[in-house]
Amino acid sequence: MAKPRLTVYLDHLISRDNLFYKRPTTAGIEHPRRDDFLNIKQLYGEDSEAYLLKKPDFQRATWSWTPEDCVDLLYAVLNEQVVPSVIMWLSEDGTKFILDGGHRISVLLAWIKDDWGDRLPAGSFKDDSLERASKEAALKVRDALKDIGTFDEYIRAEKRYRELDEQGKKSSAEIIAAMDSVSYDYAMKARRWKSVAVGFPVLWVKGDYKTAEQSFLKINKTGRQLSKWETKLVENRTSSMARAVMSIAEFQQASRFWPLNDEEVRGSKNLSEKAETIIQIVNELHELLFLPIYETPIKQPVQPLVATPFTKPETKPAIVAEILTITEGLKGRLTETERLIQKDNGAPPYVLIPNGLNLLKHAKDDVLSVYGNNPRSLLLMPLVYFYSDQGRYVRSLLYGMLYWINYGSPTKDVFNRKILFSVHRQAFEQILIEHKEEIIRRITRRIGSGSEVTYQTASYFHGLLKLFIKHNDQIESDEFKSDHKDLIENLGKPNGKAFPQKQESVSRTFTQTQKTTANVKDFLTLFPKCEICGGRYYPGLFTQADHIEERRKGGKTTVPNLRNTHPFCNNNRAKIEDGLSSKLTLELPAFNDSEQPAQQLVLNFFDEVEKMTEDPSISLDEEDEEISDSDEETD
Repeated sequence: MAKPRLTVYLDHLISRDNLFYKRPTTAGIEHPRRDDFLNIKQLYGEDSEAYLLKKPDFQRATWSWTPEDCVDLLYAVLNEQVVPSVIMWLSEDGTKFILDGGHRISVLLAWIKDDWGDRLPAGSFKDDSLERASKEAALKVRDALKDIGTFDEYIRAEKRYRELDEQGKKSSAEIIAAMDSVSYDYAMKARRWKSVAVGFPVLWVKGDYKTAEQSFLKINKTGRQLSKWETKLVENRTSSMARAVMSIAEFQQASRFWPLNDEEVRGSKNLSEKAETIIQIVNELHELLFLPIYETPIKQPVQPLVATPFTKPETKPAIVAEILTITEGLKGRLTETERLIQKDNGAPPYVLIPNGLNLLKHAKDDVLSVYGNNPRSLLLMPLVYFYSDQGRYVRSLLYGMLYWINYGSPTKDVFNRKILFSVHRQAFEQILIEHKEEIIRRITRRIGSGSEVTYQTASYFHGLLKLFIKHNDQIESDEFKSDHKDLIENLGKPNGKAFPQKQESVSRTFTQTQKTTANVKDFLTLFPKCEICGGRYYPGLFTQADHIEERRKGGKTTVPNLRNTHPFCNNNRAKIEDGLSSKLTLELPAFNDSEQPAQQLVLNFFDEVEKMTEDPSISLDEEDEEISDSDEETD
């Protein structure tokens, strides 16, 4: 696996604003003053106009340029070479929205402020590996800047030039002799950008908000295009689904995507509290899904539930959209997401905020069912369930698991399925580890990947559990092996492509993929196993402490009587142990594509909201039961 390219974090230098949620009071307004150049002198000092610059909410994170890209641009600007124009739109309040050119302007600001992503307060990235990568990129920029010089060196040189000039030294030779040739060159450039245009040409989008919106979409459909997902999200940006997706993907700017400052919201305690809960859940979901940051080659046992390289932030919205569609009881496909996105697009805050809160609650509930610190959590280790033998993340495995585990009635079907899964979990993990690569290839080569195979992957998990129940976990028996072979053979279309034979390497040097494969294999052997179900866990990661000898039977609360377990196992110990000893008989809940999952009810909720009159006095207090985050442990 190739190491991800190092990119410079510049996203904090220009803040985002809610271009897409403002509505002008006039059809359009002409601004007589539009500078056709963004000069360096406008970006620093007491008269700096940098605070007027904003990025639209839905613009990509400014985090894609390498250190070399940044230095090359600076060199071109300072030497007055041809550089691409930036495109802006001027709002009624004087805000200059950057529709194209955010990276270019941010590089100039980073140079001026001497901030290449390594000046942020500790903890800003919420992950040590992300912070390390940012500092490494910043260090490379600073090292490369030695040939260009820092902004402060230019300012000091220009000040020294003025002092010498005031002392009567007029000739270049006299001044160079008093400073040095490098400082003299800096001073000349600084004097030039104070008197002539040095920076970026500006093209202005004229017209109202709607014109700016359409221009943003057109700009991003050329050059480095918006993905299909991003385009759909922007086009339906005012819906609760689009806001939820983007606030999770851009969690550091989450509040920008919700109408928190709307007069109606500020005037309603009920709506304000719901809005605050939305931001809280957004942050929790981002942490559950994306931390720790995914890095290749894999060098640590704990991997994120969702792996997206931090150098490609544009992939996050697509994956979040698919996950939120699945947690609504669907399969995560684009057509399904489109329906969800369009449900309440343009609705008022008293509809959007309750809808968004319900959507996010469902997502959090379903995710916590498989991972995280919650009594209902199975705590499935991502490296065991959602990564290939080579450490490659396979999102269809997560999608299939979310869809299958949370299918049906939460109080009966989901609970009983999780009990039976826990009873047979040790065998489940063993077969998954041994056959995961074959399962992935069989499904992806015959059907597709990602959300295209959510149901097929879920069906495999369901069929596998049925086989464990049928054969009483005798996975080494000929009967089980035969049935499991049939289960795999029936995945996808029978006329699928044959698997290509792997070619043995003739090189003396092991590849990164081979090294990662060895690391993954070692990590899997290092995971301890829960003494209740036999499934793997990582010490200290969302586990719960359990009394080996139950307290009600005289067990003492001492270290020798303590063991780490999965949260769900700890809170349902008696049922799982009865299942393991055959004292409990449970029927595996049905899993049939024609049945409507309980989560599908949210679509009916959206339909009902649309039928309601637009009267803010209508109470929307009916909510799903709050998700318990209690750390309470039951024996």
